[in-house]
Amino acid sequence: MIPKYLLTFACLILWLLTFSVGAFIDTNPLRANLAQQFNFSDFLLIVSAWIPTNLGILSILAGLSGALIRSLLRSLEVGVEQIRPQKEGSRILGGGVAGLIFYLSLMAGAFLLMDEPFETTTKQQYFRVAGVVSFMAFLAGFRPDLLRRILDKLPGF
Repeated sequence: MIPKYLLTFACLILWLLTFSVGAFIDTNPLRANLAQQFNFSDFLLIVSAWIPTNLGILSILAGLSGALIRSLLRSLEVGVEQIRPQKEGSRILGGGVAGLIFYLSLMAGAFLLMDEPFETTTKQQYFRVAGVVSFMAFLAGFRPDLLRRILDKLPGF
């Protein structure tokens, strides 16, 4: 089994790569070409770089990172021998799911408030949205109770 710290490091590197892809690749010409002629490599690039799907990937990775870091800190606090692997594995997977759920709620809100929320976006908007979404997804994985308390203070949640 891969040690948890290597998995955490890999998850953080994947997050950085995914963020970079979303920030620097313009998918508009790729999506126009894909509509005329399907190319699987362009399709994969669009899935990883187009803002709605990129934010979903970032959210899952941030939630996983939060849960993995919490697990590492917990093993330092209580000791590795006190942690049950099955329960810890489900907590880590739960972090990824929590990140995905936060992303889905963001998408639902974005499409309720605007007709086409991702039609014209700037890099600055991407940086802000990706940063906030990733931070909240990280919190959802790291401390789900803290995220719940934050959301309880917002009207409508």
